[in-house]
Amino acid sequence: MTMRTLLLLLLIALPGSAAPVPKELKRNDADRMQGLWKEETGTRWYFDGEKLFAGGTDTAANKGHEYKVVLRSDRAVREFDLGNMGTVQFSGIYEFLDGELRFAYRSGNDRPRDFTAAPGKYSHGLKRFSGSDK
Repeated sequence: MTMRTLLLLLLIALPGSAAPVPKELKRNDADRMQGLWKEETGTRWYFDGEKLFAGGTDTAANKGHEYKVVLRSDRAVREFDLGNMGTVQFSGIYEFLDGELRFAYRSGNDRPRDFTAAPGKYSHGLKRFSGSDK
């Protein structure tokens, strides 16, 4: 056995030789969304498990509208559906970009293809809420 072959076998056999995966990359999208987000207009979006509370003023007394969230993060463009009682009310797309959560959606099953604003299409850019309104 040549020295080169022996070295190659040792590299393959050694455990832990691969670089660790950063913690943020290990988390799935649902985990990354959890918690309170806010858009520039002040509207709050609170993700709690499989639920989204949109438009409330806080997470206790006034949570806002409640929706069930279904994510499809395995698609080339990540998709989501919002609904209540088994009915899809909104279909949309989302992405994490530069520390923001961006999403666009339409009523019903007419899913947008991009994040640009258009009649009948809602688009939001959210930042993680730090606890300060300043």
